[in-house]
Amino acid sequence: MAGFEKYRNMLTCQINQFLDEEGLINNPEYQKAFKNHCFGLNGQKYFPTKQTSSEKFLSKMVYGFREISDSYYFLKDIETYIGRFPYRNTKISQTRYLAYHFENYLNEIYLLKERLACYFTVIGRLYKKDSRHGLILKKTSSLSNFVDDSLKGIIKTRGTHVHQTRFTDEDLDRLKTQEFLTEHSGKKLKSLGNLFKEHYGITRRKYKQIIKANNGQVKKMLDICFDTLFEIIANNEGQIKHPKMDT
Repeated sequence: MAGFEKYRNMLTCQINQFLDEEGLINNPEYQKAFKNHCFGLNGQKYFPTKQTSSEKFLSKMVYGFREISDSYYFLKDIETYIGRFPYRNTKISQTRYLAYHFENYLNEIYLLKERLACYFTVIGRLYKKDSRHGLILKKTSSLSNFVDDSLKGIIKTRGTHVHQTRFTDEDLDRLKTQEFLTEHSGKKLKSLGNLFKEHYGITRRKYKQIIKANNGQVKKMLDICFDTLFEIIANNEGQIKHPKMDT
């Protein structure tokens, strides 16, 4: 099993184990709070219980992973969005739609990088008093450098446009011109419409291929990261190795 899925399954098993041990599934107060939370009902949405240190630890591990997981699946979603245009017969520009999703893809890559960096920091802090703390910091620092190196090309593309101008390239700029002239130049340049459709299809496929290839590399990166993190926080049976104090 790949590192990302193995780590996710380990956390899921830990959550289920916690619910079983605490008997929360069959607790009426818990069921009511959970129902209010899921359906947006009035009333208490969180079960009032004092967390143990182990529960706080698990909560931080799960929350951070969920944020990273969301970023990865947003990237996968955009791979689908950018290959389709579901807004025909509306005023939404096909070129702006394409640019919008590619810009958001670049932003989500940056967010993924930041969330991973934050997660590595959190793990280091959680094991601050553990006898393995020095080794853990060495591994998480190495992972941070690995993520930076893996994403630096995409981050650079995002960084140059986000504070100065919107992302564009030669193909996208050409599409903007073709679409503008087709829409606003009357019959004189109507022939550009067919050219625009052809170039739009080519450019859309190009971006989809870029995103698909990037996402494949991102998944490999995440698998490596979470294989390493699994070794830090879990044993061979998938049980969390809580911070162990020197004696």
